[in-house]
Amino acid sequence: MLVELHIRDFAVIDRLHIAFRPGFNVLTGETGAGKSIVVDALQTVLGGRARSDLVRAGRDAALVEAVFELADDAPVKAVLEEMHVLDAEDPNTLVLRRDVFSNGRSRCRINGHLVTVAQLAAVGAHLVDLHGQHDPQSLSPPPHPAAPPDALGGA
Repeated sequence: MLVELHIRDFAVIDRLHIAFRPGFNVLTGETGAGKSIVVDALQTVLGGRARSDLVRAGRDAALVEAVFELADDAPVKAVLEEMHVLDAEDPNTLVLRRDVFSNGRSRCRINGHLVTVAQLAAVGAHLVDLHGQHDPQSLSPPPHPAAPPDALGGA
């Protein structure tokens, strides 16, 4: 479970700390309040594309850190062990961090260990499943009905 999200110098956000609680959490606000930026920051720390234009104007780097509490039997622990980044002293806490620099480069860490973006994304894929507002449209039927199976077989 995502328990904390720290964001610094990311897009228009100077500093932001969000503490999530068990159950249902909602980000609400008016248009332009920054809800999408928070989601962009979360995608970035989970291994998504890091763009240099997301660094706050006048800053050298943006930082996003996400803290997760893991269940004792969380499948991601096997991945973390394989990467040698599981914290032996606190195996149920996972800290992901990504620094994005204004020159377009980034630095990724899992529990304080430097990792590649691919490794960060592999771990992130076990933790969060993000969907946008138009994702259900991909589940809609195609605009033109498909040919019935009999027509494909020549019957």
